[in-house]
Formats: sequence, structure tokens, C-alpha cells
Amino acid sequence: KLKKVWSQLDVNGNGLASLAELDKLVVEWYPLLDHKPATMRAYKATCATSKKDGEDYVHKKEFKCFLANILYFNKLFWLFDHVDADADRRLGFSEFARLLNIAGAKMSEKEMKAAFAKVDRNGGGVILFDEFCKFIAEKHCPECLAELLD
Repeated sequence: KLKKVWSQLDVNGNGLASLAELDKLVVEWYPLLDHKPATMRAYKATCATSKKDGEDYVHKKEFKCFLANILYFNKLFWLFDHVDADADRRLGFSEFARLLNIAGAKMSEKEMKAAFAKVDRNGGGVILFDEFCKFIAEKHCPECLAELLD
């Protein structure tokens, strides 16, 4: 089935898929996974695995990796979106603290504030999805969050 999906994606047969082509694939074949921030993170993560001379394409051999990444980053997006009470795609401290509590993290408010400040790398007072993904990656998917990702 993957060969069929790839052949639909790679219509010109060059063995490469652009972000636009991958996004179109997700929209048409996997609409349940159509969350642009997750698609972008999956694309960037896949391209980063074999960056060659600044190429921003997913190669045929990386397609399985992209599909795994799209699932992973959609799970992270679901967690992020679940606590984003005002749906502005940004987490304030109270939303971040709620996420940590839902995940079962045993942290004091002081520890949560320190973690929030570390994650909010640009000091904007909110955590963006990209910053959240980096936080999870740095923590190597802590056990308390890993359970939510299953």
C-alpha cells in the first residue's frame, strides 16, 4: 500500500516530495491528521534526518519516517490543543501547568514556572507548538507524557 501512496504522491517520478505535495497527501488521504503545525513539524523532522546540500524534500526512502513523524506530531498536537483553552495555538502558564498536571508530572508551581520559562525560549510569555515539541524532544518523551502518547 505504501508504494501505491508514494506513486500518487510522486507524480513526476523524481523520488522527492515537497512540503506542498506531502500536505496535499495528508489532506486527501489522511484528513484526520490534517493539522498544519503537526505536518510542518513532521516535514522538518524528516528533512533534518538526511539534510543534503540544503534540500528541503522528503526522499522516497524517508517516506516511512515522514508517516511515523506525522503520527507522532499529531499526538503532540492533540495534547497541545487539548489544553489550549482559548484556541489561540499558544499556551500561557496556566495552560502549560494544566498539561503537566494531566500528564501526571509531580512538580511544584515554582518548578512549573521554571520549566515554562525554559520552554518559552523567546520570552514572549506563551509557548508555541514548535517550542512545546522541542521541550518534549529534549525531555526524550518523559514517562508521564509517554503514557498520553500511546
